[in-house]
Amino acid sequence: MLRFVFIGFLLSVYLSSDIAAQEQPKQKPTTFVVVRHADRDGSKDALTSTGKERAKRLSELARMLRVSAVYSTDYQRTKKTAEPTVQSLKLKLNTYAQLNQKWFNDLKSKHRGKVVLIVGHSNTVGKIATGLGGKVDQKIGHHDFDDLFIVMVSEKTVRAVRLKYGK
Repeated sequence: MLRFVFIGFLLSVYLSSDIAAQEQPKQKPTTFVVVRHADRDGSKDALTSTGKERAKRLSELARMLRVSAVYSTDYQRTKKTAEPTVQSLKLKLNTYAQLNQKWFNDLKSKHRGKVVLIVGHSNTVGKIATGLGGKVDQKIGHHDFDDLFIVMVSEKTVRAVRLKYGK
């Protein structure tokens, strides 16, 4: 838990102070938390016990960040990663299928000033972070399940950071 508090503190200092230095926003920035599904059970569309624990940790972080919307692809491993967050925050799970500029624009418009969790796959999370305007290294290893991208979009700037979460 302390690790999440520290991450939250660092994020708020790094991202909000940098944005505030560049502009006085009329409203809060929109924050996107983008993660790959938690640890996959081999080639199955399921999570390992470690993956289930990682999904639980993600829900704790989402609660601290006050996530107000959750998006996932329609695969079991992504939905099961999002499920603890959806349940603990009593939110609806929104599914998405295609990544395109209209979807990115709709997300930014619909959730302006809020915090949104998006669960994807190793070949999509970097694209999602970039599509939202963040400049990030998109490469995620086959066995890497702990990458977490934070993209903060304000009126004039976009800031992105890549972190690790879970054990």
